[in-house]
Amino acid sequence: MDTVYTQRKNQSFQLRLPERMKEEIRRMAEMDGISINSAIVQRLARCLREERANGQ
Repeated sequence: MDTVYTQRKNQSFQLRLPERMKEEIRRMAEMDGISINSAIVQRLARCLREERANGQ
């Protein structure tokens, strides 16, 4: 699992998710012992790194 340091910033971003997706992220976050927000940030960061590595 990628580890990304996250902390509360002044900016916030409201994200609407399909209920099933939110539940899946919640379960994954719970298994990793992190917040839903941290789980989303980690997955976005990993995806962005992979896209950069693949030249996208």
